Amino acid sequence: MRHPIEEYNKRQATTLAEMPEEQRDYMARMFRIGNATYCYYNRVNELSVFRKAIDESEGEEIATPEDLLEWLQKRLNPQQESRSARELLEIYFEEYLAGLPHDGLRRAERERGLDEARRSFPFRHYVLERHDMGMGEFLRMNLSAEDYAFHVECGRADEPKPLTDGNELAA
Repeated sequence: MRHPIEEYNKRQATTLAEMPEEQRDYMARMFRIGNATYCYYNRVNELSVFRKAIDESEGEEIATPEDLLEWLQKRLNPQQESRSARELLEIYFEEYLAGLPHDGLRRAERERGLDEARRSFPFRHYVLERHDMGMGEFLRMNLSAEDYAFHVECGRADEPKPLTDGNELAA
């Protein structure tokens, strides 16, 4: 998958051209997977759900913290929900905090607060997943079968192995 910012495509092409040939296929695959991941996290911008803001220094499109609130407001079904988007976002933030695996991380995120979390990729990922916009499915649909299989296999290699006490029975 190509990067949505053409300047990055040029940089990637230059990097690939300067690499030893035996490393190019691997790095090209990593760029495609990285580009797809970038697109997932910025998917809300591409779908025009979030309002676009321009970072003057870089000229790149970025989502403002208010975008997440506006997106939620549009997603609310007035017949189902009586909550405002801000209230729903606060509920999501509490759910997000409760799901963090470490008390120290949870405290740090709580101290930073909701307004800072609205800028973070992990919280955006949580909200997208909460609204059935999963990263796995997005990558599966936007990568080649080979690239997606590679991505999945790399993810399995990073999965933590279950702790054992050495007294397990052989299967």
